[in-house]
Amino acid sequence: MTKIFLLQCIFMTVVISCFGQIDKDLSYEELEALAISSYRNNNTDSTIMIMEYALKNFPEELSRTTTILAQVHTRVGNFSRAIEIWEIGIKEGYTYNLNNEAYRKYYKDNVDFERLATMEQNRIDTLHLKYEVILPTGFNNKKNYPTLFIFHGNNRNIEKAKISWKAPTMSQEFITVFLQSYIPSSPTNFNWVPNDDKIKKEFKVIYDKVLKNHPVDDSKIIFAGMSAGGKKALDFTLNNYFPVSGLVLNCPVIPQNVTNDMITNFAEKNKKLGIITGENDFALENQKKLISNIDSLAGRTKMFITKDLGHSFAENFTQLLDEYLKWVLE
Repeated sequence: MTKIFLLQCIFMTVVISCFGQIDKDLSYEELEALAISSYRNNNTDSTIMIMEYALKNFPEELSRTTTILAQVHTRVGNFSRAIEIWEIGIKEGYTYNLNNEAYRKYYKDNVDFERLATMEQNRIDTLHLKYEVILPTGFNNKKNYPTLFIFHGNNRNIEKAKISWKAPTMSQEFITVFLQSYIPSSPTNFNWVPNDDKIKKEFKVIYDKVLKNHPVDDSKIIFAGMSAGGKKALDFTLNNYFPVSGLVLNCPVIPQNVTNDMITNFAEKNKKLGIITGENDFALENQKKLISNIDSLAGRTKMFITKDLGHSFAENFTQLLDEYLKWVLE
């Protein structure tokens, strides 16, 4: 017990010394990584200290800071402070998915929490999925084209997705559909959340409209996505909500409810799964497990792991994307 206490004191000393140099030495990303590390080691006091500092000194990262900080305050029972933090963010246009059981078990009969959850939900109810269709070079409406639906990562939007998701095969051979969630993480960025019937219903309208209004080869429909966007693409595909011939995903978060039946169905229908990821991606082991499970049933998969890369896009992502799209079309 004495050793544990001593280690915690040493850790706190390191954190406090970092605070003394934060303006010169630590970026927000480094500060956030330090906070997350302390949280995983159950040093919640240190996490709160770090992120409260970030709240004051990095206003441009308000969305990320308030999300982490309110969660930790909730965990340790500082409910009033968590509500104060959420109120700051909600007034700025951010959302925290307050209307769910994970939070409600802590805030049962809390009037202030209910007020914020209602305020957030009323705003969300007025918002809708968006999409943008980009036609290939030399488009001919008498020709049927393979079609790519792209789900951005969390805290992103269509315009940011268009910067990363580009390749010669896309621009020359595909009808490309960029999607944007309706759930704001900031005034300009958006998140995907699991088990959201509104997303599924509104995406079906978009999916059907694209197939009706454009010359789509419905045997060559591909879903693509980054991180939580990849998770949404997997969810829609593995649950057979929409006809898809393959997926090309970058650092996808793997859904927790993937069953053997889902994997068997995916492999038997000869669908393809391509994953581009990083050696240091936090979701790598689950990605490998999914690939391995599909491979065990003679399914069709492809995986590329970039050395020293975390949860991000590789420098040669355009080249890899081009290769993977061609592979799915084979």
